[in-house]
Amino acid sequence: MREERFQMSRPEFASLINQHGLRMGENTGCTSRVIATWEDGDVACPRPIYRRILTELTGENMTALGFTSGRTPTVITLDQLDDQEQPVDRRSFLSGLAALGLDPERGTPRKIGSAEVRTVRKMVRQLKQLDERMGGDNLSQDALRALQALNRLINTARYTEATGRHLRSAYGDLAVLTGWLSYDANRPDDAWNYYNQSLYQARMADDQEVEVHAYAQMSMAAARTGMPRDAVELARMGQRVSARHVPPRMMSLLNLREACGWSRLGDSKETRNALTRAYKSFDHGPSDEDPRWIDFYSLAELDGIAAMCHADLGEVDVAAKLSEKSLATMDQRYGRNRAWYSVVLAETHMQRGDLYGACEIARDTLPLIAEVSSTRTLVRLAGFRKNVEPYKDEPLVRDFLSESRALVA
Repeated sequence: MREERFQMSRPEFASLINQHGLRMGENTGCTSRVIATWEDGDVACPRPIYRRILTELTGENMTALGFTSGRTPTVITLDQLDDQEQPVDRRSFLSGLAALGLDPERGTPRKIGSAEVRTVRKMVRQLKQLDERMGGDNLSQDALRALQALNRLINTARYTEATGRHLRSAYGDLAVLTGWLSYDANRPDDAWNYYNQSLYQARMADDQEVEVHAYAQMSMAAARTGMPRDAVELARMGQRVSARHVPPRMMSLLNLREACGWSRLGDSKETRNALTRAYKSFDHGPSDEDPRWIDFYSLAELDGIAAMCHADLGEVDVAAKLSEKSLATMDQRYGRNRAWYSVVLAETHMQRGDLYGACEIARDTLPLIAEVSSTRTLVRLAGFRKNVEPYKDEPLVRDFLSESRALVA
């Protein structure tokens, strides 16, 4: 109804609800995030004030609008939703995929609607939670299976035009995540394929949020696979797409991606300018307009990537300080990221000439790396091993090499 009758975006519709509430003598604080919880099925029924506004505004009852009419509304925050979905394991993810008819081996539903869209959104959230703990290697094939099933759903099932847009938007979300999982599994060519699929579907769905997400991920991949100039331009493309209205945290991430490209090019001035913009935007704090996919982007993540930029420029003291700060403040559930930035910290100590400190950090990192499945992190660890190999006669280096040999193999 928002899209077809009112032809409004979520922020526009939230503003309309607030204006209509004022005319009814009600003071509401509706935001696009509230609209998203209604449309994504996270809320069984809105609060009474919103029910009254929606009924007067649309002329429809709650049942017609897709809500559960007559029940006490159950408002579920995103944090609560994540708690309810924990612990997520691969078996429950795959069984849920099959049970809802999204498994190609079980056929495709003849007619689908918002319930299937919510299922796909939930799958993406579950995969992200699993990725935070496990890394990409063990999950990339699971994500691909879900992506193939969703592609079949889009191309064979019957649904309304609005449902089709939501399905393609969900496909774009899932394709970005599949690209990231492939990238973490050290399969960059596969990652680029999925990122391009995401852009294709995002444009068909006219979903700028997914499009910007794809550009942000492509920029990161380009910076780390020998295409720094492309990394800068991809980050700028994301900024142009979202130029009309972009939350500060998203702009911070895009500036950070641009900084990574400049640092790989060795341009210290442009790197510092982009990093300054990234921190300045981040300081504005979270916004109701923040997309869900950006939840991972914390100050710890910003510090960690900024450390890598300074390391690229040879500013190892700054890089070490930022890496230590990042690890000290990073959420424990981000196991793969903690392992990655720990290796980065070991590298900075090595660059500073602190061989023993570097090996101590790397040795302490081994249990972390053993708990995740991330070829990208193992490759970085292997590079560190190669750098300390000439000092293998030193006792601490010898111990580290011995303990890490089986893990790298």
